[in-house]
Amino acid sequence: MKLLLHLNGKALSADFTNAEGQAVLTSESTRHAAYFSEPQPGFFTVILAGKVYTCALEKLPNGATEVMVNGQRIPVTIQDPKRLSHNAAAAGQAGGRAVLTSPMPGKIVRVLCAAGDEVTEGQGLVVIEAMKMQNEVQAPKAGKVVELKVTAGQTVNAGEILAVVE
Repeated sequence: MKLLLHLNGKALSADFTNAEGQAVLTSESTRHAAYFSEPQPGFFTVILAGKVYTCALEKLPNGATEVMVNGQRIPVTIQDPKRLSHNAAAAGQAGGRAVLTSPMPGKIVRVLCAAGDEVTEGQGLVVIEAMKMQNEVQAPKAGKVVELKVTAGQTVNAGEILAVVE
């Protein structure tokens, strides 16, 4: 499972391989292998760079997520790149704009739509390759692609705008 994490203002892409209990975290092209276990739901033990961390996820009433790491509270945003939209509130409204951003640094390998195309919710718009894995960024809502800001072969940074659906 691939996720985009925002920790202390820093974007990290994470690739979790549950079967092996391993996660690979990538930040600014630096890879970190971590091993994790979930002894009970919402509680994790993580081994990273030889250090052991006890972690607990907590959903706050406002919808935000915090992680307690060795007793220290850390705000974190977790996003699934397949459903990524930094304008989630607008995505749920019929007339709102949904801005799709790159979930990780990588290379655009395919553009699956064009500006002006009508798209359905969940339809693939762009395919990004990072760490030899291809990830499809999907439309968070049905609508029209009003802006397409990338082309095949282009390199993008995490958080860079890929397209706008209205």
